[in-house]
Amino acid sequence: MEIWYFETSAVNEFMKRFSLETAMATKQLQLNKGREWRLSPVALWEILMTSDENRRDKIVYFCQHLFNRELLPSPAELIIAFIEQGMPEVEKYRKLLSKTAIANIWRDLVDDKNKCFIIDYNELRSRVKLVQDHTKDIHQIVKNGDLIISSEKSFLGLDLSLSSLIEELPFIKTRQFVVQEERLAYKVSLYYITLILCAEGELENEIIQKFWQKVGLNSTLDRILYVLQELPALVYRGPFYMMSCMTIAQTKGKYARGVWFDSLHSIYITYADQIFTSDRHFLKLRESIDEPMLWMKIHHVDELEITYH
Repeated sequence: MEIWYFETSAVNEFMKRFSLETAMATKQLQLNKGREWRLSPVALWEILMTSDENRRDKIVYFCQHLFNRELLPSPAELIIAFIEQGMPEVEKYRKLLSKTAIANIWRDLVDDKNKCFIIDYNELRSRVKLVQDHTKDIHQIVKNGDLIISSEKSFLGLDLSLSSLIEELPFIKTRQFVVQEERLAYKVSLYYITLILCAEGELENEIIQKFWQKVGLNSTLDRILYVLQELPALVYRGPFYMMSCMTIAQTKGKYARGVWFDSLHSIYITYADQIFTSDRHFLKLRESIDEPMLWMKIHHVDELEITYH
């Protein structure tokens, strides 16, 4: 069964074009063709951020009729699974099913379409805003090339700027020269590692918390050092590096507040068979990816020829 992933902007675009009856018929037709149209926790978080309550409920109801009852794993689930597999170039096959709280709720909502989300939307928005505020730091990194990631001046003899931390990576120490663009990608990747993995800056953090409990580290700074020494491949391979590529492709111009969600969505390019979007930032990413197996998966809605049967 192929997995076709729909980023939030594509969901909004298909809602303009499809009635509920068309959505239900499309879902069945695609299943008959061996395709699961999937959302992710990221897409649902972004949809639930819609300030207009009436529109938010309409989007959710539309999605209940069009998309699969299973969500793709959350970014945290994908990241921890990647680490536990040893951060390989090609991960072993596994069923891509989320076990997060929002995935359990979504499964229930698709099975019974009379149900709806019951959550504290103000709390959700405040939590997302707290994380999104950090994305301004990302823009600073891209523009200025560096960022101090802690108020402490030193940690075990290390300068806590991204530039200095990158120099501590084993694969950097053994190389005589690293081009500026590559170094920038590593810095943005390490920043996301710090924010999401080390500081637990995700909306559903249970799996990350369990990972650090096994490792036995509580301090964010201790965790950063652990990544530098034990998990350096996270910087140049896997989910964080894909986020870095998306961020750099998007933030070379003016600061875009949507960079956080867009970068999280980009992780799914690796795991889905096809990804659909109505956001032109993904076209910038497609232009910047060298690997055909990845960039060929990205489809803008305006490029699609939609036929009706």
